[in-house]
Amino acid sequence: MADGTQEPDEARAAADEVLAAVRAALRGLESIPDAAVRAAAAGLVLREWPAERTLPKEIRQQAVDALHAGGMDFPEIAEVIGTDRSRAWRIWKGMS
Repeated sequence: MADGTQEPDEARAAADEVLAAVRAALRGLESIPDAAVRAAAAGLVLREWPAERTLPKEIRQQAVDALHAGGMDFPEIAEVIGTDRSRAWRIWKGMS
């Protein structure tokens, strides 16, 4: 689309590409030759993973903010990101 928004299929393809890269990075744990180090490293990733979940939320909030700053209202934003207008507003406010 000309205004910079993406169709759902484009968003799915972009998300799949990122998820594949994340999975590939996690598979890097398998290449650690020492089983004890590999297990400890995997444990560290598991322990720290919840904190990493905030990054996609921040990216989504920044994107919604950019759409809003670009002149879109929340019903329009909701339509292009595939949600309802109240959730779009909550994302913008950092509440979701």
